[in-house]
Amino acid sequence: MGEAKRREELGLPPRQKNELNESDRYFSWLPITKSRIKKYPYMGVATMALGAIIFLVSGGANSIN
Repeated sequence: MGEAKRREELGLPPRQKNELNESDRYFSWLPITKSRIKKYPYMGVATMALGAIIFLVSGGANSIN
């Protein structure tokens, strides 16, 4: 039995859709919200460290002319 039918039989109203607040986004085209970033505070540091490791493994500053 589907949830809509079950809710109707119990006399409950239909579920409300969770809509994202556009003001919670950094950029309108970026699917990352400020509240999601707050859950992972070290994501930026980890991304920067990964980029630095890849840069150093690929030759680092020696490859820049």
